Amino acid sequence: MSTGSTRAVALALTANGGIAISKFAVFLATGSSSLLTEAIHSAADCANQVLLFLGMRQGTRPPSAKHPLGHGQAAFVASFLVALLLFSVGGLYSLVEGIHKIRHPEQPHHLGWAVALLLFAVVLEGWSLRGALSAAAPERHGRSLLRYLRQSSSTELVVVLAEDIAALLGLLLALAAVLLTMATGHPVWDGVGSVAIGLLLIAVAAFVGVEVTSLLLNEAPPLALRARIRAAVNEDPAVDRVLNLVAVIVGSDRLMVALQVKFHAQPSGAALVEAINAMERRLRDRFPQIQHLFVEPDEA
Repeated sequence: MSTGSTRAVALALTANGGIAISKFAVFLATGSSSLLTEAIHSAADCANQVLLFLGMRQGTRPPSAKHPLGHGQAAFVASFLVALLLFSVGGLYSLVEGIHKIRHPEQPHHLGWAVALLLFAVVLEGWSLRGALSAAAPERHGRSLLRYLRQSSSTELVVVLAEDIAALLGLLLALAAVLLTMATGHPVWDGVGSVAIGLLLIAVAAFVGVEVTSLLLNEAPPLALRARIRAAVNEDPAVDRVLNLVAVIVGSDRLMVALQVKFHAQPSGAALVEAINAMERRLRDRFPQIQHLFVEPDEA
């Protein structure tokens, strides 16, 4: 469980906790549907961060007889549950509530408080997003944010980033809905804002769900990383060439690598064993994310 990931989740939990309490309070004062859906969204985000933290803790447990490759995928399971919560509690509820408000509009009141709260929430969410971006910076290696979100195995950071981005966009949609309601006097805009927020959350939940499902189905690491591992093996003086390489992501920044290698002729079986052990040590030093390494000497 990396310090950066833990800090990002803690920042998100702190920000969403404060925002959720504020939104519920102002909803009671204004009766705004957009604020109610945003308050429920923030409360669901708090539950999501608790789930992520539990998954990260579970993922640090060592291998056992029942789980020989460790428990690293516990973080993936937690992230998938977060996607389900974001879809059901956040997205579907916002959609249903918005449709109801469009069909049966009710005039909200004290909307100045709603605008002030939403601006305050934008500041807090921006603070949380900045912390998540800082935590992800060492892993991005110059990649675009979208490419990082699609390729990273640090699902806790991916989820926090996706949630923070969705939250900021949702706040802007809610602010637009409140301002349109104030400007036009038509409460239907409040319901339209809720529908827009619901569709946004469903889209983000679908994105996170698809990416995490791929990891749960034994996704391989990026092609560039596999190429670097293969090249490192081929550079070994005892190796003739790599016959096959299989790499699977088994946790946040954790790999299982299986190699089929043709070695140069060795004077004895003991010498071959020593060549394999030396190669494994060099690979683990160069690629610390390799948690499990299996080498099979073979002929072409």
